[in-house]
Amino acid sequence: MASELRVDRIIPTSGVPTGGGGGIIQIVQASTSTQVNINTQTYTDTGLSATITPRFASSKILMITNHQVYGASDGDNDFYWGIRYLRNSTTIFDPVNDTNGPYDFGMQAYGPSTTRSWYDRCVPPQVLDSPNTTSAVTYKTQARTYRSDYSGNVRFQYSTTTNGTSFITLMEFSG
Repeated sequence: MASELRVDRIIPTSGVPTGGGGGIIQIVQASTSTQVNINTQTYTDTGLSATITPRFASSKILMITNHQVYGASDGDNDFYWGIRYLRNSTTIFDPVNDTNGPYDFGMQAYGPSTTRSWYDRCVPPQVLDSPNTTSAVTYKTQARTYRSDYSGNVRFQYSTTTNGTSFITLMEFSG
């Protein structure tokens, strides 16, 4: 019995030519379980980062993150916070922002209470970046709280028994 292989096309490991349609060249994934507590309006590293070395200057990098988060607000307060993405030290995504700060994510609390809290696994927007380099590039996330007029914390990689795990995935696509 004879065998045959039929395909519509084969994409080389070096990716498809420019304008040829977005073949995946490489994937890098990293994770962290180190707890980071953020209760400031200053952007602070969440501890989640990964480094990729693009094979081509024309490549695009898709950044996907999945954070394990615990939020807490003291008293009868709403609690909001935001995540931004960076390539090295350059911001490539900022959350919605106004005079009070970022508010990608949040919890609203109504009625008397001493402490409000929640666990979550948040997935911020996926970002497609054009680093225009073949040098190593580090992608990371930072977060900050929404307002300073109350006590609120957002804890990344937090759990009551053991630290949670957050993930970052970088995918290089041919340009």
